[in-house]
Amino acid sequence: MNNSRNNRTAFLIPLVFGSLLFLTQKVAAQETKRPNIVVVLADDMRWDYLGAMGANDIVQTPNLDKLAAEGTLFSNAFVTSAICTPSRTSILTGMYERKHGVTFGSNSVMTEEAWGNTYPMLLRKSGYYTGWVGKNHTPIGKTEKGVGYASGVMEESFDYWRAGHGHLSFYPKNVHEIFSDAKADNQIDIIQEAIDEFLSVDEAMETSKSFLRTRPEDQPFCLLINFNVPHSNSTNSMKQLPSDPALYRTGYRDQLDQLILPTNYIAFDSIQTPKLPINVYSGEYLPSYDWVKSKESLNENQIRTLETVTGMDQVVGNIIQELEAQGVLDNTIIVFTSDHGILHGEFGLGGKTLLYDVDLKVPLVIYAPGLDQQQVVDELSLNIDLGPTLLDMAGVEIPEEMQGKSLKPLIENKDVAWRTDFFSENMFMEQNYPRTEAVRTKDWKYIRYFSKDKDQHHILSLISPILGEEPIYEELYDLKNDPNEVHNLANEADSQKLLEMFRKRCDELLKEAKGDNELPKTYISNFDDEEFKARVKQVYKNLNLD
Repeated sequence: MNNSRNNRTAFLIPLVFGSLLFLTQKVAAQETKRPNIVVVLADDMRWDYLGAMGANDIVQTPNLDKLAAEGTLFSNAFVTSAICTPSRTSILTGMYERKHGVTFGSNSVMTEEAWGNTYPMLLRKSGYYTGWVGKNHTPIGKTEKGVGYASGVMEESFDYWRAGHGHLSFYPKNVHEIFSDAKADNQIDIIQEAIDEFLSVDEAMETSKSFLRTRPEDQPFCLLINFNVPHSNSTNSMKQLPSDPALYRTGYRDQLDQLILPTNYIAFDSIQTPKLPINVYSGEYLPSYDWVKSKESLNENQIRTLETVTGMDQVVGNIIQELEAQGVLDNTIIVFTSDHGILHGEFGLGGKTLLYDVDLKVPLVIYAPGLDQQQVVDELSLNIDLGPTLLDMAGVEIPEEMQGKSLKPLIENKDVAWRTDFFSENMFMEQNYPRTEAVRTKDWKYIRYFSKDKDQHHILSLISPILGEEPIYEELYDLKNDPNEVHNLANEADSQKLLEMFRKRCDELLKEAKGDNELPKTYISNFDDEEFKARVKQVYKNLNLD
């Protein structure tokens, strides 16, 4: 509303001045209302499956593309850990895996204290009505009910909970009892039902689950939507049932001949020289990613990925439509991103965890009405930035222990000092995956690998490079001229000075990622031996992070 015009009207018609003043105050109050927040998280979605990124001519994501055009698209968004549990925990905590300590395969569980300092819990403490829908893959808490997923802590932490721990499959009713009363059978439509229920502003509806309720109109809300697609646990379980919507039965199948294999794709039985030496990584990966091993099975997964990505896009479109109908879209922040990317057979590799860009790079769109947004941000943006960003936008103090940075200044195109590189890591020690660390700038990538033979209890492996463990293999890539990370320059004579610089920088960033010499705020399995526990505590206490 134009204030000068309001003032002129007030002088011309003094009798209605009081009404106009009340209206102006009401509008001002609405404008200063705390923003609602909706965060949509995809699972294993590569950056190049978002249409707005301009790298995929087939995928249809019109609602996300429109959101990117009206909000901000981050062209260089990355995760710091390219595997589900640590990455999702980093999003929640704003911390590197090295600091929060919730490492996939280690059975480490976040404590209640640490959980209380995550961005959704801080928003709830500050007055937000909170909801969690879909998948949870961060174990939290220790109660008489159990530890981690069995503790019940997470369910009780939200005003609305309609989710399952671990994978959902494409048909969640077969896996999680909480979805048994849904009308739909497929995951995406079941999640849509829960979203509709949460966004409803009707009186609390009768439900068989007492903790389900509709949101109050007088509170800002934060809804976290966590899909389990296009993760292969879900796409592999798609059955093209007669009851499935047409999108998940026939979508994109008329474009099979238009699918393009990734650059540097190698069928598994055609590998002549492995990307990594066998003593570093065996090259075998989890069976759930075997679909990359042949062109035919990869193409089938590509089709299912396209279908489910478009399904998520439709959900985002429905959310926008509902928020607009309720008159709250202009006061709602919407975020869309993924927990990490995934290999589609590049160099004959499958799965994730390795620190190549196809694993680390993710789509990221932030729609933040009320801000003067620039359309594209090219700066290096990280998953650990999401929590600080949302707290900043909601006017909630950002905890000092959060290591990410608020993206709000970048969204507003302000001239601020920003990172020129970042640290990434893989601490998943099960299977054949090596512990790995990397430094990435806009133009360079340095990766180092550690020996499987030196794996130890994860609480010590978290800090072993700080204590002096040396890598057994290194990679150095000139991303400006070699964006697909094909030519390893680590052994080139004229790269040695640069290599040494990155080694030192990796050491520095590793210590920054650890942050302090404290044990992570986790419940740690196999940590009952008091002598071992005392020794580990002393080792941490003596860490030199200078």
